[in-house]
Amino acid sequence: MKNKILSLTFLFLIIISCAPNASKLAETNPKILINNADSLIAQRPDDIELRNAIVQAHLNLARANSDPSHYKAVIKFEPNNKSANYYINLEKGKNHHKKGHKNGQWDAIQSFAKAAALIDTLGEPYYWLGQSYEKKDEMDFELPLESYDKALSLFLENDMQKKTQSARLALLKRKKTYEDFWK
Repeated sequence: MKNKILSLTFLFLIIISCAPNASKLAETNPKILINNADSLIAQRPDDIELRNAIVQAHLNLARANSDPSHYKAVIKFEPNNKSANYYINLEKGKNHHKKGHKNGQWDAIQSFAKAAALIDTLGEPYYWLGQSYEKKDEMDFELPLESYDKALSLFLENDMQKKTQSARLALLKRKKTYEDFWK
């Protein structure tokens, strides 16, 4: 009997140690963790590791699927999450930028500036700041040029770096044409 209890205890410990924990699920299968998040939180409301794993699962899915709704879900668990707030402000800014009118550009500029302040090593918000400054006032060359230069001095993915360089060159060309016209 004692051997049987010992064997069952040992088997139980092996099963528990082999079962995936929340952090592992956030990496390997974030959808399962997210789908069961509410019931897991209801069972263990004070489990910080579980909450962190759910946040990480949302961030993983947001990046993998380019789905901003996951960033909003992160804010429910962690309102001050820099990564989620960065992407939410970047998306907000892009939506304002699409509007085209000057008030929309001011709103876009504010959102891009917030994103830039949250993660100050990424250049993408500065590219979009330059785009918004250009759309707001096509005779303003200094603010967009400063924004493009700042973007290029920070980390940009290859396609965004090419877009920024292209936008900068086009702006310089337009500036030169304007200056030559008024000479």
